[in-house]
Amino acid sequence: MRRLLRHLRSVLRVRPGKPAIGAGLRTALATAVPLVLAFLLGVKDASWGGLSGLLVSLADKGGSYRTRAKELGAVTLLGAVVGALGAPGGTTPWLDVSLMWLGVTAAAYARSYGETAGSVGGQLAVIFVVSLGAPAVAPEDALARGGWLLFGGLWAMVLSLVLWPLRPYQPARRAIARVYRALAEASWELGRLSREGAGSQAWVEAAQRHMNVRPLMEHARATLGASRGSHMGKSRRGEHLLVLLETCEPMSAQLIALAEAMEGAVREPRFLPLRGRVDSLCDAYAAMAGWVEQVLLHERNDGVPRAPRLAPRSRRRGDRPASGIRSREDPLSLHVDVLFGKLRQLAGVAHETASGLLHGDPVSDRGRSLVGREERRVRSWLAPLRDHLRADSLVFRHALRVGLVATVALVVTQALGIRDAHWVSLTVIAILQPYSAITEERALQRVGGTLLGACLAAVIATRVHSPSALLTVIVLLTAVSVALLPINFGAFQVLLTPDYLLLATLSSGDWSLAGQRALGVLVACTLALLGAWVLWPMPERRRFPDAAAAALRADGDYLREVISRRSADRPEVGAARRSFGLALLDAEASFERLTAEYHGPPQQLESGMAVITYARRFATVVTALGMERPEAEVPGQLRHLAHQAGRALDDLAESLNARRAPAPLPPLQVSCKTDDPVFGALLERVPRQLGMLHGAVTRLSAGPILR
Repeated sequence: MRRLLRHLRSVLRVRPGKPAIGAGLRTALATAVPLVLAFLLGVKDASWGGLSGLLVSLADKGGSYRTRAKELGAVTLLGAVVGALGAPGGTTPWLDVSLMWLGVTAAAYARSYGETAGSVGGQLAVIFVVSLGAPAVAPEDALARGGWLLFGGLWAMVLSLVLWPLRPYQPARRAIARVYRALAEASWELGRLSREGAGSQAWVEAAQRHMNVRPLMEHARATLGASRGSHMGKSRRGEHLLVLLETCEPMSAQLIALAEAMEGAVREPRFLPLRGRVDSLCDAYAAMAGWVEQVLLHERNDGVPRAPRLAPRSRRRGDRPASGIRSREDPLSLHVDVLFGKLRQLAGVAHETASGLLHGDPVSDRGRSLVGREERRVRSWLAPLRDHLRADSLVFRHALRVGLVATVALVVTQALGIRDAHWVSLTVIAILQPYSAITEERALQRVGGTLLGACLAAVIATRVHSPSALLTVIVLLTAVSVALLPINFGAFQVLLTPDYLLLATLSSGDWSLAGQRALGVLVACTLALLGAWVLWPMPERRRFPDAAAAALRADGDYLREVISRRSADRPEVGAARRSFGLALLDAEASFERLTAEYHGPPQQLESGMAVITYARRFATVVTALGMERPEAEVPGQLRHLAHQAGRALDDLAESLNARRAPAPLPPLQVSCKTDDPVFGALLERVPRQLGMLHGAVTRLSAGPILR
């Protein structure tokens, strides 16, 4: 029951954001024009252009013109080919079944090239199965179907790329703007907590609220990379955006180190001036990050507010302390001031780069120094297919499972005498996902959406009889469903189902298909769930230990890089910090899927969450350690501590991989002598955080969630 309630909450959850009204109208127009032509010309096959226009429009995820043209062109050209090839295949039962298995498996295997290719494969599978379900005996009919599919896709491409274009860098600008908004909110809250002298629990909760900075940065990096992959990658605008994005990584690290330092500034009178100074400076940096966000969103000088004044230049070590800060009694103030100095430099780079983006000025030398050399590896296009062609590959297993279950669905529905059996196979393809928890959510969405949508289609069929009125209803449903897709997938499903039903039955006028398809979707959900549970099941409890182990190893590698380098600003340190962030994101995603699959009491999931939380906390200490380290040359005792802690993290990772309890944690010797109390306090946190992490791994290994 708990599992069902979790799925229901996920289905009904409304994501933040606004309806995509423009995308909905554009998709509706892409679908409507071929349908209107079919109605005016009296050509039945012209309705295939409406299906192609709908699918090509749904495949448009944004990005540069060249990237979008490749994706939309792949759906258009390959869709016309598979539609023409599938047309004569449905005339013979054995050929129909064989082509179903081969075509759906191949389309699902396209996921080897990533999520975008997997999405394209899904669109092609829809066209192929629909074409199999409407067999055409004559070769000229098959060619005509392919031609109308090509026409519909080309019309959708012209509409998306020429008549209703998106700015090529707009998705990247918005993605980077979201990163700066997250940094501004984190900086503002850091200042508030410093002013209030908040306790440790408040700092931990604040870190939890702002842990989305890493996924935002990775999304922005992927979006900008897609834009710069085209010929526009060498443009001045793309260079400005790259500098602004690369500035976010060290700025985030400085804020992490500052938060770790201010967590120790408890409610004591001697820290009051420091807390006030941190509050005012954090507000200034938050205002600067917010201004950069406005520049990225407006794209023009009109409407952009005046840039806020940068904070006064911070002191360096050895400079005269600011008023109210006593350097002898408060070494923490010196450390905080050094962090502010670095943060001010980064804010200055962001300010001058955003100004250059606004006014068309070239990127400054300081900005170029933050951007490392872009390395691109050229791989054979067959390499991803070879990499996943193994028995333990999730992509390979999923492709076989989808193809087999879709074929079984076709055979079963034909044996049961259910009309339009290919609709059931299409539903199976839409429901089955690589992970069982997502498959269960999709099944719930599809059942509810199809039943409600079928009822809505039946009502429309009984009330609307004019073909022109039906075309109007189809256009309206398409526009509203696509507009609601960013907010709630369930609403999109409910409104798109009658859209498909009306498209499929527009030419025949047989409205009894609604009830048949409602029955078919129940069969499809049953078969899809059986396929996810029986065919090569891979529960998340088997994946999560390996994902958590990878995060712990990345944590150890990050610590070694911080200690072995002369400066925390080295590119190798940033790369190690990013590698840990990606590994932690993968572990968090795995834990979310584990939560959706788990049947037991929710409190038993605490150990898995604790492993992720303490791994993040350990990395926070490592980041602060790198920013605070006063010595240019690292003493041998500190290297020895890093070696011991890194080996302990590797042992914890091995115990998770082996599904066994970890060995007792050996005592760590913190014998590095330092006159800096802040640096000494950070060193003492290393064994303490390791101890908590060891306890969490021990509870996870002994608990019931991995069994």
